[in-house]
Amino acid sequence: MEEILVFGHKNPDTDSICSSIAMSNLRKQQGFNAIPCRLGEINKETKFVLDKLGVKSPKLLKTVSAQITDLNYVEKSTISTEDSIKEALDLMTKENFSSLPVIDTEGYFKTMLSISDIANTYLEIDYSDLFSKYSTTFENLKEALEGEVISGNYPEGEIASNLKEASELESLKKGDIVITTSLTDGIDKSIQAGARVVIVCCRKGDFISPRVTSECAIMLVRHSFFKAISLISQSISVGGILNTNKVLFNFNKEDFLNEIRGIMKDANQTNFPVLEDDGKVYGTIRTKHLIDFHRKKVIMVDHNEFSQSVEGIQDAHILEVVDHHKFANFQTNEATKIRTEPVGCTSTIVYGLYKEAKIEPDEKTALLMLSAILSDTLLFKSPTCTSRDVEVAKELAKLAKVDNISEYGMEMLVAGTSMAKSSMKEIINQDKKIFPIGDMEIAVAQINTVQIGELVARKEEIAKEIEHEIGKYGYSLFLFVVTDIINSNSLVFTYGKEIEIVENAFKKEVVNNEILLENVVSRKKQIIPFLMTAAQNM
Repeated sequence: MEEILVFGHKNPDTDSICSSIAMSNLRKQQGFNAIPCRLGEINKETKFVLDKLGVKSPKLLKTVSAQITDLNYVEKSTISTEDSIKEALDLMTKENFSSLPVIDTEGYFKTMLSISDIANTYLEIDYSDLFSKYSTTFENLKEALEGEVISGNYPEGEIASNLKEASELESLKKGDIVITTSLTDGIDKSIQAGARVVIVCCRKGDFISPRVTSECAIMLVRHSFFKAISLISQSISVGGILNTNKVLFNFNKEDFLNEIRGIMKDANQTNFPVLEDDGKVYGTIRTKHLIDFHRKKVIMVDHNEFSQSVEGIQDAHILEVVDHHKFANFQTNEATKIRTEPVGCTSTIVYGLYKEAKIEPDEKTALLMLSAILSDTLLFKSPTCTSRDVEVAKELAKLAKVDNISEYGMEMLVAGTSMAKSSMKEIINQDKKIFPIGDMEIAVAQINTVQIGELVARKEEIAKEIEHEIGKYGYSLFLFVVTDIINSNSLVFTYGKEIEIVENAFKKEVVNNEILLENVVSRKKQIIPFLMTAAQNM
């Protein structure tokens, strides 16, 4: 059954992770192969929740970009080093290929054989030393000529002799191959001279009465003499004409289409070999194949903006979106099931989907969703919290057998807010989101804590890390919001060339890159709208 990947946003918080797991569990119970994923490292709070329940962290998903394995058509034809160039030509003609991947006897890729390689070989051929210069087998010779052995024992294996005409019998060595017409005299003389095989060119209806001997095989071919000579040249083994030194682009089957498009466009070749990890041939592709691929199926929870989602989301087939944020510039290639509600937490919506499906979540899943609600609503103190969040949290607490919601919630928040051992890079990037406003990009990172003093004491580290982020990514403004859960205030550290936006947004002066916002705990409702209005009015 095909996988459906379920994931939240980058820099995942507890709601993002727990909603992904809960949503996956719901769809699994409905018969789908839903796999919970994460787009980044889990934070301490989320780790506390997962460890308490003995639930594994979802697998890390780096991209859903289309890969070569997602292409709906990959050419699978190959040619072996032991095959004749006639077989190669026949296959190229049939499939309309200009080149083919060549494999050795064990199936490993050698190089690409092109029409020009074969043409150049024909230009260089000297039939007097054909079999000494180019390797082939008796089997290839018989197949190329479509020959019929009518007398003697036809040999097998590699040809190590020369090709002679009946008129050159004076130079014939024992074991050579002779090509002649249906004249009986020429055949008998060839046998007497020690020929190993006599190729007799005899058009249909001509009579031939060769001398029978087991030491020399007589092979009848229904072609003219000159046609037969041409076909003999096509019996050469592919391995004998390969140029393994030519520069070729080849890909691994796991390579991403967006990474190989430019290479294929600029390369001086039309067919591109694709290899397995072990070096065997997966197939070949052409540029035209890249437009037809199977898209990975995904469910997005707790976000809808592509900038906050996994790399390559534009290549994916988005089956569902379950979110409690505003929608901005959201587009899909097909109809998508969207469930959005103005509540404080995605898990509140996910629980509603359980009830609609008449499926009761198990104890662990109920505690996951309860944890998400308590985290996103800051124990119901956030202005984003709704009566619906509180109602759902109480129902989930009963299913999860949690007697005291506040006690459990505070235990969870405290476990997640100790930052003494965390680097400032980890802290600032734990929950950072980017908001484009006109020509500007504003970064707003937020962290919730019950020990705000820990971060105030590290202001020099904060300044250094944020200035580094601004220099690296070119943000016009960077806000680091440290939210005091106990007192429902936020201390904001702000840096960048557009600090005036912050002052205009909150009607307060920024002093030493700090501003205290009383009764402000929600980035979504109490910070971003004011920043956007102030930026647009500048």
